[in-house]
Amino acid sequence: MPLEVEGETYYMAAEAARYLGVSRETFYNNTKGLLQPYKFGVLKRIYYRKSDLDRLKTARPIDSDEED
Repeated sequence: MPLEVEGETYYMAAEAARYLGVSRETFYNNTKGLLQPYKFGVLKRIYYRKSDLDRLKTARPIDSDEED
């Protein structure tokens, strides 16, 4: 279940992967270093901010014709 903190939604890795429409393994392999992890609570579970996931969701590869 997503976590709400100060108006921002945070997802654990499995939830973030579902949100992005990829497997958890693909999520870990392709987002390493691109997302800031956050820890909340006594158990210090790792969460990812929805706004950061949205940024990744809208990213698209550049066609080789467009690179200049």
